[in-house]
Amino acid sequence: MYYCKNCGNDFEEPEKTYETHNLSDTPFELYYVCPHCKSGNFYEKSSTHCRCCGSRLPKGATEYCCDSCRIKGEKLWRRELKRRKDEMVNPLKMIVRECSIYNQTHNTDYSYGQYVAIIKPKLLKEAKKCAKKKKNI
Repeated sequence: MYYCKNCGNDFEEPEKTYETHNLSDTPFELYYVCPHCKSGNFYEKSSTHCRCCGSRLPKGATEYCCDSCRIKGEKLWRRELKRRKDEMVNPLKMIVRECSIYNQTHNTDYSYGQYVAIIKPKLLKEAKKCAKKKKNI
């Protein structure tokens, strides 16, 4: 069993992908990716303990030691996925992410308030200006 760190999905086998490097013949480079998001950021899960209670797994069990732990663990996982999804669409968190990305790309140190008051209006003004420009034919 494999786990993708990028999309959070579990899968049985990674997908094989060949990189041709613009060559018509071999040697092609073989690498494995997640079948869901095509990311190479995954690892093989080797579990020896229950994901819910932490007790040692009996032989033949892969993630949970019993059915009650499986139900509890899946319920907790669904709640965590919902929390992550809500965090991604939260407007305040979106602007904070925009601010941190802006600070990283422009090598600045604006706070959230400074970004919203100073930078965001300039970016919106530039976006409108670019949308209004017409191509010369």
